[in-house]
Amino acid sequence: MDRDKLIEILFEKAKAYNIEEVEVYINKDSSIDFNIYEGKLEKYVVAEEENLSLRGIYKGKMGYSYTEKLMEYSLDELINNLIQYAENNHSDEVEKMSSSILESKKTAGRENLLGNFTEGDKIGYLLDLEKRAYDYDKRVKTIDDCSYQEKIQEVYIRNTKGLEVEDRHTIGIISLSAVAEEGNNMQTGYSNYVFNELSEKYKEKLIEDSVGDAIGMLGAKAIKSGNYEIILRNNVAADMFSYFSPIFLGSTVQKNLSLMKGKLGSKVAVDFFNIVENPLMENGKYYRTFDDEGTATYSKYIIENGILKTFLHNNKTAEKDGAKSTGNGFRISHKSSIGVMSTNMYIEEGDKSLDDMVKSMENGVIITDIHGLHAGINLTSGDFSLSSNGLLVENGKVIRPLSQITMAGNLYTMLKDIKYIGNDIKFSYSRSYFGAPSIYLGILTISGK
Repeated sequence: MDRDKLIEILFEKAKAYNIEEVEVYINKDSSIDFNIYEGKLEKYVVAEEENLSLRGIYKGKMGYSYTEKLMEYSLDELINNLIQYAENNHSDEVEKMSSSILESKKTAGRENLLGNFTEGDKIGYLLDLEKRAYDYDKRVKTIDDCSYQEKIQEVYIRNTKGLEVEDRHTIGIISLSAVAEEGNNMQTGYSNYVFNELSEKYKEKLIEDSVGDAIGMLGAKAIKSGNYEIILRNNVAADMFSYFSPIFLGSTVQKNLSLMKGKLGSKVAVDFFNIVENPLMENGKYYRTFDDEGTATYSKYIIENGILKTFLHNNKTAEKDGAKSTGNGFRISHKSSIGVMSTNMYIEEGDKSLDDMVKSMENGVIITDIHGLHAGINLTSGDFSLSSNGLLVENGKVIRPLSQITMAGNLYTMLKDIKYIGNDIKFSYSRSYFGAPSIYLGILTISGK
């Protein structure tokens, strides 16, 4: 049955069940996933799914339901499930649906540049990437991950308050992992990139970051425990801030789980520190012109010149704070209710290269890899203690690789001790999609031998 006709029938049925306001959310996800191993295409998977989620207000409470069967016979069950959810919803906070956002500035969708390449082009790109990675150094033993993912997401929202919006975006993700061996020592390096077009420059960066790390860490050993000046390399800074990013969500703040609470308009970092959240970033993992509540999205500073400017909100958290939604009301999946989520967040670049920062360091460590984020980070206090790898720096020169060390500190203190910010931004999605350049910190404690 035609989608619009199916929705009309659904709205009529909902009205007959005395549901006051109704909203349909339809998401369609398509993906291509393949990988190369030792010069051969190892797997190739094409998948597609379409789901419908329904939410509506019944007797003053919001109810949710969903179905993978977009058929007329499933509509009564869909509505009954919504009613049951609403009857068991004991929250005092009432969600509100958005009205039409036609008055908002219209933003053009992002062009799918990956559509200009054939499947053969994409497979050939990955084959060449693996070959170059093996040719990079004779100590490369194995390329254990050389994979390509391409995802297309389509979202359609329509409700009985006049809202009707539709969006579509495409991204690609390439991952490369290398194992290097020398004598009895073996090290691994890993990197990935999100992109919207195939480019030769990504091959060079992927190999440099993954194979280069594996080679560079050969012979690594611990260092004497002590206090050292620290540079967080871009990938490490991105991983850390990705994991800490929920401290800027209105939902986290309102649960008293973020020490950023009560600091809006206050200085929380050095003057030259800025964090941006941009749902419309050209090469971002996400590209959404509206959120899952139909609120128009926009680029915004979370921290600007060291001052906390805003938290990220959906309709419910914004109303509780007496603010406006920032367009960050999203679902984790079609089965979930609407929460608060970030899209593409990043720390703005500074004017220092990593090499320049290293040259200014007398006695310190470049942290090149961290492990155990889940166990080693206290999101509420900001404390962290992370198993790390790195490079020892003396008198502005890299001396040797380091392993089996632990870096400890506190995020909130760290933000006020930053000396320099690099110009080499890289993105991570260990928890959320977050980009950061290399960051030269003050003194942190390193535990070693």
